Amino acid sequence: MKKYAALLAAAALTATISMSAFAAAGTTQLKDIDNYWGKDAVQYFYDNHYVNGTNGSFYPDKAATREGVAAIISNMIGNDAKAKSAFSDVKGRWSEHAIASLCEKGIMNGYNNGTFKPEQNVTREEFAVIAYNYLNYRGATTGTVVDTSYVDENQIAPWAQKAVDALAAAGYMEGANNVFHPKDNVTRGEAVAVLYRILKGTEADNAAKTKVENQVFSDITTVYGSVKSFAGDGIMYWQANKLHVGAKTSTKRDKLTTTIAADAALPADTVYIQKSKYSYNDYKAMMTQAEKVYRATEPADAKVSTDVDYLNEKIVLTCSSITPETQQALNKALGNTVKIVIQ
Repeated sequence: MKKYAALLAAAALTATISMSAFAAAGTTQLKDIDNYWGKDAVQYFYDNHYVNGTNGSFYPDKAATREGVAAIISNMIGNDAKAKSAFSDVKGRWSEHAIASLCEKGIMNGYNNGTFKPEQNVTREEFAVIAYNYLNYRGATTGTVVDTSYVDENQIAPWAQKAVDALAAAGYMEGANNVFHPKDNVTRGEAVAVLYRILKGTEADNAAKTKVENQVFSDITTVYGSVKSFAGDGIMYWQANKLHVGAKTSTKRDKLTTTIAADAALPADTVYIQKSKYSYNDYKAMMTQAEKVYRATEPADAKVSTDVDYLNEKIVLTCSSITPETQQALNKALGNTVKIVIQ
């Protein structure tokens, strides 16, 4: 919903900010990566302050620890300095905020005994799961997941199989000579190389999607006269690799179907036209109303946010807590169009 709102703003019709916007702040050369196969990835991450060196060295062949991986990904996302960890072995550590932030986002998890084991090395299959979770957090896709059938396939844990297959299918993380070595520790250099491929891959994916969005907005303008008019009747969102364009009015929907089908600038089977129960403006009004109803009976400092579940045609209200009184008020005001998520 936020991305769609940005696309509508200022009549610019382009709003995807790629990771390439992060300018390198320095060009210092690490002294131990000159002959390293992943030099470009490590140098890029170092220049962008995603990783640090020690005395001018990166130690790419050293095993990556759980807190080390958390710190790298947290730096990529944007470190949440306010995040606090509940893990007994993390409080007060240099990595506390990064670990808390990634666990909050569902990218990493702790153990059932209340620990995180920050200094424990990360295996290749464990890192595959972390990288896969990061992809999901970014809203990126890995394309069609296929069975990679590594020689050591039976050594890959069931809980890691999907992640290993997905990353291999996308070319982000693969084994050598058809062997994955799932139980081996992932090195610092390998971890950075995988994350670098993901970063560059999602950059390319975002650029391609933005190009499609801009072309579709041009077609929408042809049908509606303006994007503003479309906002009162339609919606637009990505599901996997297909751009869904919905319209409430059947005549407009038919015109969109004809116009987009005739647009040679759009890749085949990229855009799907569908009937929509609500428009962008409808969802925006419902989200505003839901937050207003929530704040009317909940504490002033209560955290609440709203978003849209386009697939199920609902708005999602996310909060840390909610009283039965507020739930009843929301149901009365919005009926079954609101989904409440407590986290």
